[in-house]
Amino acid sequence: MKHISLWGLIVVPFALLATLGGVTVYLFSTATISNVSDNVGLHYIKETESRVYDRVTDFMAPLSILAELNRDAIAHHPEWLADLDTIGGRFYEQAVPYPYMTFISLATADGRYINSSRDPFGSRGDHHLANNYTGEPRSLEAFEYDPIQYIGPRIASEPSYPNYDPRTRPFYQDAVKQQGMTWSSISPYFGYHSLGVGLSTPIYDEQGTLLGVTATSVALVALDKYLQSIELVDDSYVFLAERNGDLIATSSDEALFSETNGSTERMSLSSHSNSVLKRAGEALIEGDQKLDVNGERFLYHLHPIELPYGEVWYLGVLIPESYYRNMLTEYSSALFFIVLVIFISIALAGSLIARFIGKPILRLNEAVNANSLERIRAIPQPLSYVHEINSLGRGLQGMANKLSDVMQNLEQKVAQRTSHLKNENEALLAQSTTDELTGLYNRRGFNLLFEQAFELAKQQNKSICTVLCDIDHFKRVNDTLGHVEGDKALIAVAAVLKQHFRPHDIVARYGGEEFMLIMVDMGKDDAVSRLHKVRQTLIKQPTHKDFPITLSFGVTCTDGSTHLTLEELVNDVDAKLYQAKNTGRDKIVD
Repeated sequence: MKHISLWGLIVVPFALLATLGGVTVYLFSTATISNVSDNVGLHYIKETESRVYDRVTDFMAPLSILAELNRDAIAHHPEWLADLDTIGGRFYEQAVPYPYMTFISLATADGRYINSSRDPFGSRGDHHLANNYTGEPRSLEAFEYDPIQYIGPRIASEPSYPNYDPRTRPFYQDAVKQQGMTWSSISPYFGYHSLGVGLSTPIYDEQGTLLGVTATSVALVALDKYLQSIELVDDSYVFLAERNGDLIATSSDEALFSETNGSTERMSLSSHSNSVLKRAGEALIEGDQKLDVNGERFLYHLHPIELPYGEVWYLGVLIPESYYRNMLTEYSSALFFIVLVIFISIALAGSLIARFIGKPILRLNEAVNANSLERIRAIPQPLSYVHEINSLGRGLQGMANKLSDVMQNLEQKVAQRTSHLKNENEALLAQSTTDELTGLYNRRGFNLLFEQAFELAKQQNKSICTVLCDIDHFKRVNDTLGHVEGDKALIAVAAVLKQHFRPHDIVARYGGEEFMLIMVDMGKDDAVSRLHKVRQTLIKQPTHKDFPITLSFGVTCTDGSTHLTLEELVNDVDAKLYQAKNTGRDKIVD
């Protein structure tokens, strides 16, 4: 058998592995560059798309929220229709946080009309109220907002519209015809260079009598400005469009509509002057595509944005393929160079390791072959820093190493046992504070967390909202359907409550069919809005088709400056729940 040296045994495999690794990396990077580059392009598109999607949904959310809020409030309080001035003041205050909310309006079934109106560009500083009943009968006129009386002096610079009957307007007729929330068509605002869109809904009392129609409208110029402000790579585009291809906003600066002789024409993707956007309009298919435009290839992704009540917009992002392919080609070359340097370094390291290991072994071999005890005794100590080579002269050190291993194993067992006991204690604590049926906190768990949340809110001067709710006529559920269905109802209500509140909010089964919620640093409007969504969810997804579940709520919210004790807070919310239960149930008393 042919003998080989220790140096060759170590260095040759190192060199072969380094060479094989370098060739493999090169071939792999060459074969997968196309797939990797496409993934990089898609990642860029998805990142841009995510930002635009969040911006659009957040921007459009107030339309449905305010429409639902006003519809439900007036439906439960039809007596408010006797004082439209107060409702107008409510609309004005609702519009204040939303600079592009152009109209919030109410048209009654008897033809009266009130709205909060604002210039979508803010250039006039114009935010006022308008109605058709304060001045000449049925004459729509604009008025300054008065924080006390709501309807202030008439604005002489604003035109008036005699014989204005809102019941003849499309927003009213469409909502009544649909008997529910209805989107208006996107169109330019009269006198302003901006597109707008509205949402209207009829209002019925408990007997199903039509009380009127409330509507909201928002200027879309903000979305167009936002898309143009996004920093995109060269020759990239982002657009929002309706399903028929009509543009809502784009990252380019072309006009979205034109007006000729009093008629308005919307800009469509299919007729756009930009060849890339025009080609995108010819391929309005959801998902990923590759488009060829004048010899240049684009990666194109079209994603639907589903707005409330059935409205769907398209969000499209296009980036040139050359952008991400060139970037990754340069990256691949740099990566190959780095890997090559690493593998050469590995081969050199193998040579040094062979020398480090082989030299003391050769000296030991020479001493043994000399057949001389003196030569062995003359070997310097330590012979090597490698433990195995030097182990013959380190017996005592070996015993110490064994003893150290025993101690380390013992410490590991103690640590494992301690961790096990800690987990068991945590499990016992969770069992003692959790309601077995619903998985929510039980009364004991709620009391512990409520005290902590209450103290934290006081220390940090934050608001705290307390909600006590009760399942209406729950005894009938148990008596009629049985306790099994009653338990299912409790579980369903618990799940809906958890679904509509933040993960860190406290949701507990307070006792029987009562539930308690605690929200720190949440305003009353947000809390009440979430409770309305809970009610809507229970209506749309009943736990039992023959016995719908409704809830009554008592809500108490305090800001950081209000000094209530914990007991006073609980008593107050309990009193409000009692009021809700005794004034018809299925309502929120705040």
